[in-house]
Amino acid sequence: MKLFTEYPEKDEAKYCTLMSELVKKNMDNLYGGDKKKTAKRDTHSKTHAAVQGTLEIFDFDEAAIKQELSKRTSLTEAQLQAISLKQGLFAKPKQYPVWLRFASGAFSVKNDYEGDTRSMAVKVIGVEGERLPQSHELKTQDIIVHNTELFFIRTIKDFYGFFLQVYRAKLSPFLIPFFLLWRALHPYEYTLLETSFKRFPKTLLIERYWSASAYSVGLKSDFDPYKPGQVPVEYPAVIKYGFIPVSSQPPHQQLPLESRPESELQRVKASGSEDNYYREDIIQALAKPDAEYTWDFQIQFQTKPEMSIDDTTIPWNEEESPFFTVGRLTVKHQKVDSPLENDFGENLSFAPGNGLAVHRPVGAINRLRSIIYPIVANDRHEKRGVKYQEPTVGAKF
Repeated sequence: MKLFTEYPEKDEAKYCTLMSELVKKNMDNLYGGDKKKTAKRDTHSKTHAAVQGTLEIFDFDEAAIKQELSKRTSLTEAQLQAISLKQGLFAKPKQYPVWLRFASGAFSVKNDYEGDTRSMAVKVIGVEGERLPQSHELKTQDIIVHNTELFFIRTIKDFYGFFLQVYRAKLSPFLIPFFLLWRALHPYEYTLLETSFKRFPKTLLIERYWSASAYSVGLKSDFDPYKPGQVPVEYPAVIKYGFIPVSSQPPHQQLPLESRPESELQRVKASGSEDNYYREDIIQALAKPDAEYTWDFQIQFQTKPEMSIDDTTIPWNEEESPFFTVGRLTVKHQKVDSPLENDFGENLSFAPGNGLAVHRPVGAINRLRSIIYPIVANDRHEKRGVKYQEPTVGAKF
């Protein structure tokens, strides 16, 4: 394998097609026909809140980052010179308004005392430049991150196999043994999934988030958008995104992560009451006039081929490839509990492939997500009777 290169899977097109058909069936099974349930996403179904914020891109030291890369990679001087970090979203120092959607990762809405991953989807507004062909908006950049650094599925084929058994288990309890068989045949993946469920943050406003999947920084002059998934494709550089919580005041020190006490989780569970802890926490925290929450926006480079782009179950070791801070995300006092705000968060559409061409999502799971996310979003909006509009600052459809 080569650095900064994504590779196709065997029968990739076949399994992408099968997955596309399956998610349509799943959405119809959940929300179609005479069902009275309001359509939600097929994953990350529970919206905690839609929140406004600001993403500031710094005038970061590109030369220093490339100097560090020269120490940690086998790139030649010519290859290092070919890397241009200050392009796209990173082109110049600037403040962008953003919409954030905080959510939980499960296939259905669950109580917050149940194990799950938590996500923060970031929609950067007013981003100019050449778009990815699959973009559903004209001037935004979506960055989807979770509070786990890994995704638990290795391949597109494996993801289809997992999702198929989840779908079947929902159709009938008699089909649950097929999911149990999948679990027995994929102990590594299931262990990763279980591990990601073990963290219960005290607040999603002071939590660390990773993209888990990778993105390009720039494209080669001979790049062909039809080649990924067909042949190996090399990029000038490949990164992952991260948001790490820091204090709102200088020197913006990293904040320790805190968890909900186990005693509280057990108490709420035993009470039998509905648990919307994370939504209530965000509402109360941001209602305070002096509320301010801050994350350093960071990027992490692939520094050796063994740090796989396509297999997102392989972590990128931070000792071998440290994160570099390139900006700061800030959220301040606001009201987020109105019915209009709730609907807005539900209707927002995020996708890895919504953004600039130079920030192309790369790797097997991202290639699948770039196909699946628009299918689910369009189906969801149709079932909800929503005429989707590109969001702007302060505007809610």
